Amino acid sequence: MHVFKSVTIVIAMTVGFLFTPLLYAAQLKCNIGVADITPNESVLLAGFAARKGLSTTIHRPLKTHCLVIQNDTTRVCIITNDLMEISIDLAKKLRNEIAVQTGIPYNHIFIHCTHTHSAPRTGGQSVEQGGTNFNFAAKFRETLVNNAVKTANDKKNFIPFTLEIAKGSSYINCNRRESDGPCDHDVYVARLLNKKRKPIVSLVNFACHPVSLNHKSLVVSTDFPGIAKEELSKTWKSEVFYFSGAAGNVNPCGPLRADTAYTQSRGIELADAVRNIKFDKLQKNNVLQISNIEAKLPFRASEITPELINHHADEIKDWDPFGTWKNDVERWRSNILKKIANGEVKNYLPVEIASVNIGGLVLLFSQGEPFNEYQTELRENRSDVPIFFIGYTNGQNSYLPSKYAFEREGYEYEREQMHIYIGAPYPLSNEMPEVYENAIKQTVNKVIIN
Repeated sequence: MHVFKSVTIVIAMTVGFLFTPLLYAAQLKCNIGVADITPNESVLLAGFAARKGLSTTIHRPLKTHCLVIQNDTTRVCIITNDLMEISIDLAKKLRNEIAVQTGIPYNHIFIHCTHTHSAPRTGGQSVEQGGTNFNFAAKFRETLVNNAVKTANDKKNFIPFTLEIAKGSSYINCNRRESDGPCDHDVYVARLLNKKRKPIVSLVNFACHPVSLNHKSLVVSTDFPGIAKEELSKTWKSEVFYFSGAAGNVNPCGPLRADTAYTQSRGIELADAVRNIKFDKLQKNNVLQISNIEAKLPFRASEITPELINHHADEIKDWDPFGTWKNDVERWRSNILKKIANGEVKNYLPVEIASVNIGGLVLLFSQGEPFNEYQTELRENRSDVPIFFIGYTNGQNSYLPSKYAFEREGYEYEREQMHIYIGAPYPLSNEMPEVYENAIKQTVNKVIIN
């Protein structure tokens, strides 16, 4: 059964006639590049505040993957890294460097992290001179840029491609707050094929935190996405790039473990879910369109002031007298007050969202960590188009809870506390989900030719 409905011949001919200059004037071509960013020394790993100690060994090497797509008028650079996250400021710097050296517009460059919690930290004191992650940070930044620049500027290796897509299901993921809570089990796959219909690269999109390795684990690892990539690469005879979806509230099912054999089994399960999946060829067209938008997500207060921050910190600092909460709140207070004084805080949370239409396949990129329901609702809203929903892109700034999470118990951390730990200036309003949902729909609709 085909997942995406075919358009009738009459409509297809009409669309083809109206948009012939856009669709057929220039052939889509691509080039890919992969480079190693595995640390050469013990490093501080990201993702778990409770983790103690530096990394002890390498379970799976870490890579930066680059896909550049172009026609005669437009180029787009898509990067996915085996990292937990990078800051928005670092993403801006890297995108600027790539733009200057390639000529690709800044807002056509997307840097995604798979969000594995077994990769080195890329920010904070550990990456400063003398820190445990200083050498790693310098290496990964240089390698990421060089790999992207080489891929983009290596004109002789760009080759024409066609697209095929498929959708499967995997049940390794579960809502991490409620056993029967929202959880999208869809696995989306796209393959770029050469003229012999052999895969150049395969793209996999799935929503689940790569945290099968828990806080007790001290290995450097891609977690289960890397295992799935390895397995599928052997089956499909191509490079496989992995993109984490809207996984803000979704973990692997069952307890997390410090056990690489468990991670191995999770990755193989995911690979098995799509290993022999049936692909459908997308109707050939050469559209390459990009739409960018800044969503202005509302806080619970309309203006962020020093007085508001001090009042909020005093109000919440005694919530947990036995943990580190009080010290965490005081650090947050100090940092936000400095940012306000430096003019770095807006009265809303800015979130960059972009959509890229590649020959009929739409990639939706979002900063932050969106909850699962956003990708489900978006795909239901545009069931006529295959959509990859890709979070953790161009910098991390916040969990983005859904309307469902705002209305139920069990999501208090994401609603009431997470701003302290990620440095957001204030809790998000319960009006935020509607604003964010409208923004992602808007940017997707802009790149779809009806």
